[in-house]
Amino acid sequence: MALAERLKVANQNYQNTFLCKLMKITLDEKLSKSDVDALIKIINSRPFDEAHVPNVRLSQALREEGYDISASAVDRHRRGDCSCYRLK
Repeated sequence: MALAERLKVANQNYQNTFLCKLMKITLDEKLSKSDVDALIKIINSRPFDEAHVPNVRLSQALREEGYDISASAVDRHRRGDCSCYRLK
């Protein structure tokens, strides 16, 4: 691997450390754009929003799709206590 490519990969890996486990799922290339859009809409929803899915049910649905995610990881992101908010 050329140095430029190795540095590019190193930078991408570094940038990904700012995303929590939940948001890293949105980067999965196996997901379609509509899947990612729907997931982000649900992640950003609040109770009583039409698109809201509670933390436990969202984590269950994602685990059924093969993602290793817990309800507490969803909760941390929604509260703003995850690594996504580290730089804010």
